[in-house]
Amino acid sequence: MIILVMIEIVAALVIIDRAAAAAKLEADERSITACVLAFLFAVFPSAVFGQREHIAVVAMTPFVAIAAIRWRGLAPGPVAILAGLGAGLGMSLKPYLTLVVGLPIILCVLRQRSIRPLFTPEACAAAAVVIGYGAVLAIFFPAYLLTFAPMVTAAYVPLRMDFGDLLFFPAVMLVASVGLVRLLAPQDFKWEGGATPWLAAAVGGAASFIIQGKGWTYTAFALCMFASAAPLLQARTKTLRLPVMICALAAIVCIGSRLSLQVRPFPPLEGRILALAKHPRLITIGDHVALGHPLVRQINATWAGNTCGQALAAGSMLQQKSSQLPEGERAKLDGIINFERRLLLEDLRAGRPNVILVDTYLLSSMPFDWLAWANSDPDLKAELSRYREVADADGRVRILVDPSGSE
Repeated sequence: MIILVMIEIVAALVIIDRAAAAAKLEADERSITACVLAFLFAVFPSAVFGQREHIAVVAMTPFVAIAAIRWRGLAPGPVAILAGLGAGLGMSLKPYLTLVVGLPIILCVLRQRSIRPLFTPEACAAAAVVIGYGAVLAIFFPAYLLTFAPMVTAAYVPLRMDFGDLLFFPAVMLVASVGLVRLLAPQDFKWEGGATPWLAAAVGGAASFIIQGKGWTYTAFALCMFASAAPLLQARTKTLRLPVMICALAAIVCIGSRLSLQVRPFPPLEGRILALAKHPRLITIGDHVALGHPLVRQINATWAGNTCGQALAAGSMLQQKSSQLPEGERAKLDGIINFERRLLLEDLRAGRPNVILVDTYLLSSMPFDWLAWANSDPDLKAELSRYREVADADGRVRILVDPSGSE
């Protein structure tokens, strides 16, 4: 995975450099761009490295770089098509990030008072990838659109932080980015300059972070990446003042420290599970993906399920607890909960796990008996009856073992 991401990073840097060469940018500017983006792609992400957002942002960055080139009235050459394909890939991976490439185009449309920026080679290539992806999804995976997407919309999307809590970090980031742009390019900074599309992409990243509403670190990566790139790409070694450089480095360190934050919601489980089974077939009952992953790879286990947890059921139950719902809406949520129970039953019967990890919290926010939730279904209770419970892990995780299936 790391190798593939690094190949993607190199490809993105090559595309950006070829576009800069076609636009006849100076060698000094091209070198700064390559160094800054290499750092922001490979080192800056820290704990976010390899996340879907990281992969998507790397794929979309050449599109933003070409938007910056066109903003200055220069031509990026035919390599712009490759940038468009990357942007289409990024939007397909993470549709919330559409505004990252959308806002620079919208600015160009407003600036030129023309819709021609909507039909550049890179914009057409990006649109073709997204439309093609949507067509493949509709033709080959209709169950996702007809079954899962409505459930995700009803049970998962409404789970979000308070708007005021979400707004603070993007606001600080964008203000700091604009301030650093003015400091790093004090002689010739204008809104018509090349930093504007990068700032627009940062605003798109901020919008994505707020719309998703979860507040998780990796959902802020697009904001952090483009808000950092906008001022750093304006730096010139000949005119850079020491206080400004110190200020910029301090800001990057602060942002990077936020991206490096890792929360371990569960106690160490590796040794405890391996003492029960050497090569376990593992499954979890709960809503937190981090309970089973990357644990299953770390202990050389086999994942015995088709899903990573019961997140839709958790969202449905939380909504039922926290609001007065109409009868029709409550029935819809009950249907989602029962659907998750059916999936769990299928996994137990087909996957035959010999170790089951059971969470004891609902969405990591309130105590919840997931085992009782599963046992409330007679078929699930019958399947779980062959497991015995061993000592829990620090009170947070209950461990069930099938004595006949352990090695």
